[in-house]
Amino acid sequence: MSTPPIPPVPMTPMDYDSPDSLRDNMERATWLEFAAILLFLVGLFNVSDGLAALRDSQYVVNQVLFSNLHAWGWFFVIWGILQLVAAFAVYKGARWAVVLAVVTVFFNAVAHLSAAKTYPVWSITIVVLDVVIMYGLVVHSGRKAST
Repeated sequence: MSTPPIPPVPMTPMDYDSPDSLRDNMERATWLEFAAILLFLVGLFNVSDGLAALRDSQYVVNQVLFSNLHAWGWFFVIWGILQLVAAFAVYKGARWAVVLAVVTVFFNAVAHLSAAKTYPVWSITIVVLDVVIMYGLVVHSGRKAST
C-alpha cells in the first residue's frame, strides 16, 4: 500500500519567522539600492555645484566659510566623483563601497552645513538626503546571517 503524495505547500515571504527571512532580505536590498541611487544623485549635485563654482557662475555666491570659491569648487567636484564611484560600487554590492559612501556622505553633510548661511534650503535638503543615505547604508548593509 502506497500513500498518496503530499501536495507542496506554497510559501510566501510572510511565512518565514527567522530574522533572515526573504522579506528582510528584500527590504535590505531595496534600502541599499535606494541609498545608492540617492548617493548617485547627491554626487551629481556636488559635481554640478563644483563646476559652477569653478566657472564663476552667477549660480553660486562667493560667500564661503573659509578659503575661496575655486577651492570649494575643486573640493565638490572631487567629492562628487568619489560619491559617484561609491554609488556604483554600492549598487553592485561591493562591501568596501559602503565604508567609502558613509565617509563621503558624512563629510558632505558637514561641508554643506558651511553653506547654510548663503543657501539654507539647499543646504538642509542635502543634509537630509545625506542622513537618509547614511541610514540606508548603515542599518541595511549588514551581512546576511548564515542559516
